[in-house]
Amino acid sequence: MALDRLNKRDKAALSRFCKLIRSTLRQNLEEVRLFGSKARGDDDPYSDIDVLVVVKNRHPEVDDLVLDAAFEVSLDYDVVLSPVVFSHNEYYAPLTRKTLFYQNTREEGVPL
Repeated sequence: MALDRLNKRDKAALSRFCKLIRSTLRQNLEEVRLFGSKARGDDDPYSDIDVLVVVKNRHPEVDDLVLDAAFEVSLDYDVVLSPVVFSHNEYYAPLTRKTLFYQNTREEGVPL
């Protein structure tokens, strides 16, 4: 599993990020997935941590909460956390499901 390959700092950063957004988004949060090089295991010391956040209802306040949490964690753990936020309807839309991004997050992504 990809999480086993992460270093302690990255694991701690992801854990903190998930706790922050779960406590702020609560029932609006549907899914959090690690994707990209960290999920595939082909990252290098300078790789960012790509995280998909799927919410039931997306609006600017939700985006701000996720970005604020990522910024706080990035500073506290000296990592670069790069969240991508989608609403449920955006992420599971037929056109989105045809994209390489969607396919990669489903096939290579790791649920958090």
